[in-house]
Parts: sequence; structure tokens; C-alpha cells
Amino acid sequence: MKKNCFYTIVLEHILSLISTGELMPGDKLPSERALCSALDQNRNTVRHALLLLQREGKIFRLERKGWYLTPTRLVYNPANHINFARLAESQGRKAHWTTIDNGIVHASNLTDTGGDEGFPSGTPVYEMDNVFSLDGLKVACVKNYIHAERLPGIIPKTAHTGMTQVAEEQYSTPLIQRRLLIRPLLLPKFVTTELSITPGSPGVYVRRIKTDSNSVVLTVEHEYWRFDAIELRVDQ
Repeated sequence: MKKNCFYTIVLEHILSLISTGELMPGDKLPSERALCSALDQNRNTVRHALLLLQREGKIFRLERKGWYLTPTRLVYNPANHINFARLAESQGRKAHWTTIDNGIVHASNLTDTGGDEGFPSGTPVYEMDNVFSLDGLKVACVKNYIHAERLPGIIPKTAHTGMTQVAEEQYSTPLIQRRLLIRPLLLPKFVTTELSITPGSPGVYVRRIKTDSNSVVLTVEHEYWRFDAIELRVDQ
């Protein structure tokens, strides 16, 4: 066998563990050292095979913890307004999120607050950070900017209920999604650090701008997802 094909031994071994059910979604793979020993391969060969599987979205690596089989992706239609908790529950998943209130800032023309499409410069906005988890695994970081005068005191109310639901039920203000931007990217350092994944990992970026019925911008949301955590699907 040619030397550059030795990695297929590792690939076939791991794929066999998956197909026979010995590895289930979310399970930890044998360590690189264990794979080297069991398959009589060197570390570079094993790492090459693992990186190929990671590129295909079949496995992922947590910093200082090892390699894991990728859980089932969350089917996600970003054009819908269903909140994260309800979306996860509808697919038999358990959602959890943390919230950090960064206080009030004043909007500028920077992209964080929507640029020319977002808040008028000088608008007081809450800055709120969320980390989303599915079945105990962190999958996304979200940075939110919220109109502080139109939705006063909203952040504590989102601890257990999605912001869209809170705005409608407690402020009588439906949030209408006006602008949606989706693009692939290499996740920024603050995201990979929070999610405990390799720096420079690929991800999916979603930006939403939501308004009231008079087209006044009320929220600008920036979502940074692990690329292997979601399947984007828009139904017509």
C-alpha cells in the first residue's frame, strides 16, 4: 500500500465504529494515541484522517478534550421567528442559553449596530451576549443590540423566554424581520474561545435586523454558529 493511502485505514476504522453503532452522536472518539497503537499508524497519519472527517462535518474537536462524533444537526430556517428553545424542543433536543448584560451603548455607524441599515447613530441600545447549547454542547454565540427606549428592561425577561416572544407578549411589540444576511466565515477568536473549539474553525454567520410595524429598528442580532451544528433549510 502506498504510504499516502495509510490514512484510509484510520478512516475506515472510524466509519466502521459509526456504522455499527459503537460510536453514537456526541460520543468521544478513541484518543489519537490509542488510534495510533490500535492501527499501527503514526500520529501524522491519524491526524490527517481525523481532519478529513472534521472537514466533512462528521467529527469535531474540543480544545484539550479530544475528538467527538458530531451530534445530529439542528434543522434551522433563519427566515422563521421561532425561538431557539422552541426550535430545539420541536426536534427532540434540549436547549440552554446563558445571558450576559453588557449595559447600554450608543449606536454608531459601525456594522455591530447594523451600519446604515441599523439603528440611527446615537440611539441608546442594550448590548447582550448569549451562548446557545444543545444537549449540553455549546453551538453558537449571539451578540444582540436592542433599542433601550422602546424595549426598556427586556434583558432579564429573556433569561428563560426568547426575545421575540417577550417583545410580543410583554411589550405588545411584534418583532418583524426585515433584513437577513447569511454567510460562511472563519469564526472569530472570541467565539472559538467560548465554544472551546479550534481557533479559525469554520462557521455560519447570521445577521438579523428586526423592526416594529413602522419599520423602526428594534434589534440587530449577530449569530455565530459552528458549521457542523446546523442545517440551514428555507421552505418555500
